[in-house]
Amino acid sequence: MRRLDVRVSGCLVLAVCLLSSAIVIIAQGPSEGRPPFVREGAAEKISDHVWVIPDDSVRFVPNIGIIVGEGATLVVDTGLGERNGQIVLGETAKLSSNDDIYVVTTHYHPEHAGGGSAFPASARFVVSEAQQRDLDELAPGISERFAGFSPIMGELLEGVRYRRGDITFEREYTIDLGGVTVRLMSLGSTHTRGDTAIFVEEDGVLFAGDIVMNRTFLSFNPSSSGETWLEVFDQFEALNPTTIVPSHGAIGGAALIDAQRTVVGVVTERARALKAGGRSVEQAAELLTVEFQAAYPDWAAANRVGAAVRAIWAELP
Repeated sequence: MRRLDVRVSGCLVLAVCLLSSAIVIIAQGPSEGRPPFVREGAAEKISDHVWVIPDDSVRFVPNIGIIVGEGATLVVDTGLGERNGQIVLGETAKLSSNDDIYVVTTHYHPEHAGGGSAFPASARFVVSEAQQRDLDELAPGISERFAGFSPIMGELLEGVRYRRGDITFEREYTIDLGGVTVRLMSLGSTHTRGDTAIFVEEDGVLFAGDIVMNRTFLSFNPSSSGETWLEVFDQFEALNPTTIVPSHGAIGGAALIDAQRTVVGVVTERARALKAGGRSVEQAAELLTVEFQAAYPDWAAANRVGAAVRAIWAELP
C-alpha cells in the first residue's frame, strides 16, 4: 500500500490545494434544475468500446455507461425508476444490436439500481454479494426516503422493483463481451457496503461509482471505512486507468484518484492529531469542514467532510 507523507498542522498543507488544479475535466454539466431524467440522444463515445450518457450535473441522475463488444453489451447503472430504465434501454439499443445484455450497478441507491425492472428478463444482472445484501436490507428504506424528496421523485419511484442478481460474485468477476474485457470489482465498504467498480481493460476506462469523484468531497456513511477507501485508491491506481467515470459529475483522468487519496489521507491525519489533542469528534468535524472549505473552494459538497471525520474517527485508536 502506498504510504502518505503528510505533515499535520493547524491548516492544510499547500500541496493539497495544488493537487486539485491537476484534475482533468472532460465533461461539465450545466444545471441542477432539471427533473431527474436520463437525457435521450446524449450518449458520448469516450473510447473504442465505451459510451457515456452524462448526468449534466442533474441531481439524482448518474453517468450511465454502455460498453459494447462484438457479442455482448454491458450497461452500467439504470437510472431512477422504471421510466429512466426504459430510456437507458432505448439508448443502448441505438448503440448496439447485441441481444446479449449484462447490467451492473455501482451501488444500491435508487438512481443507480432503481431502473432495473425496465430491462427484459433475458438481461443478466451481475451483482456482488455485498451489494445484494444492501439491496435486500437497505433499498426499500432509501427508496421511500428518496420518494419523499419531491413529487416527481415520488412518481418515478412508485412501485419500484429492484432486480436480483442473476450472477453473483464475492470480490471480482470478469466478462468477455467479445473483443473487450470488463472486470467488476467489489473491494470493501467505501461509499456503501457494496460498491462495485467496473474496469474496461482494453480501453483503460474505470467506472468508479461514488468511490472517486471529480472536484467533489466523498460521501461517507457510518459503515464507511477510511482505511479501506485508501486501499481501494491504491488498487485503482494499479490498474493504470486513463479515464475515470464517477457516478456523478465530470469525467476525468487518473489524477482524480490521487486528489481524493490526498483528501482522505489528510482528513485521517488531522483527525488523529485532534483526537490525540483531546478534541471531540464533533469539534473535529466542525473544524475540518471549515479547513477543507478554505482549501478547496471550488469543490462541491463540503458538508460531507463531517461524515468523513466521524467514520474515520471511529477507526482511530
